[in-house]
Amino acid sequence: MTSSNSGRVRLVALGAGATLLTGAIFAGSVIANQSASAAGASGPVPVSRAVEAASGIRVLAAHVVGSGGIVELTYQVLEPTKLGIVEGDPTKTPSITNPASGQTLIKTAGMRAGHAMRPAGTYFLLYYNKSGAVRPGDKIDVTIAGTTLAGVPVT
Repeated sequence: MTSSNSGRVRLVALGAGATLLTGAIFAGSVIANQSASAAGASGPVPVSRAVEAASGIRVLAAHVVGSGGIVELTYQVLEPTKLGIVEGDPTKTPSITNPASGQTLIKTAGMRAGHAMRPAGTYFLLYYNKSGAVRPGDKIDVTIAGTTLAGVPVT
């Protein structure tokens, strides 16, 4: 390889490296900005030891999905022996209330029956939101086993 070819190879490598570095910096900046705006808009999910003790779960997040027609409530299993409160009996399924609209969602699309829930596993419930009772930016109350977790932010 001649010295002029070696110089060209170094220039190409330097240009490719600079392009990759610029792309990585840009992607990191976009992700950081999205995370900051999401955290500022919705805030942290509150924690209730009473809800956790009664239901065996910790609420992790609430999202409006499916063009606004579904609210996804994500939770983590803390005590699998208490999960009959969450699944199985429709009268014991958690309810979602939007204090701003006064509407309550109780109709869910359940996960398949018979699956084993593991401690620390993350699962979800899907609520029908036909009337648009819950919207991104709202704060909802989740009632489980007679206890209420108030102020869950919706994204």
